[in-house]
Amino acid sequence: MRAFVVMAMSCTLLLISSCSKDEETVSPSISDENFYKMVGNALINCYVDIYNQNLAGVTTGEHNITTTGPLGGSVLITGTTSYDNTHHITGTDLVFSMTGVKYTYSFTDNNGKSWTTQITLSGNTTYSGTFSNTYTSVNHQSDLLLITGTVSHEGITRSMDDSGVVSINRSSIIVANIFGHTVSW
Repeated sequence: MRAFVVMAMSCTLLLISSCSKDEETVSPSISDENFYKMVGNALINCYVDIYNQNLAGVTTGEHNITTTGPLGGSVLITGTTSYDNTHHITGTDLVFSMTGVKYTYSFTDNNGKSWTTQITLSGNTTYSGTFSNTYTSVNHQSDLLLITGTVSHEGITRSMDDSGVVSINRSSIIVANIFGHTVSW
């Protein structure tokens, strides 16, 4: 009988404790979707800055340029560029070989809240396709890109230190696949 009373009390305590819900403290976080969109935007803007700082307005043809990244690190740019005077379209078939390239991307969302992405890149990526003032069809592909950095928003910071396949296709929409996480905007 004593064992039955002890068992009944234990079950009652278990039932009471499982029914009462303590307030759980949930830490605010940055969703995967927002995180990878911000990283994708930082990558695109970094690549565009590398292109604009080194190739915009430069004679088209073969290129072999060693330069500094937008905020540090080094970039070897190899490949070709072309320009269609009739349609005002630039064509690129380039590879950026990056070592420790640093970049910061800041963005204010529709709610007036700021996002800051700071990344450092190492690896090779393509900058291939065509674009004009009104048209973009550019792809960035990397079989092995190392990205370290952070995305910060509203006092929350999420870190990245990963490497792998990165694919970004830019046209009327952008589709980015970063280490197996696909986002579009």
